[in-house]
Amino acid sequence: MNNYYIVTFQNTHEAMKAEREALKNRINVVVVPTPTYITKSCGISLKIEEESVQSIIELIKSENIKIKDIFVRDGNRIKVMEL
Repeated sequence: MNNYYIVTFQNTHEAMKAEREALKNRINVVVVPTPTYITKSCGISLKIEEESVQSIIELIKSENIKIKDIFVRDGNRIKVMEL
């Protein structure tokens, strides 16, 4: 089973900004509904595969995108990623 990452945001504006910048920089992301068992903040998140996580972290920092958390799915567990 592949690991993947879910980036959650404080609001939809930041989520859409992150998606736009990721696509502009050829980082593969998928907009997904935010799982309610993770958080009840913004209703959309970005799903990122393991090979793209470092690129998205660099993009978040360089574009000053306000995120809430990055979660990693590791097997059957989901945990907050330490940045």
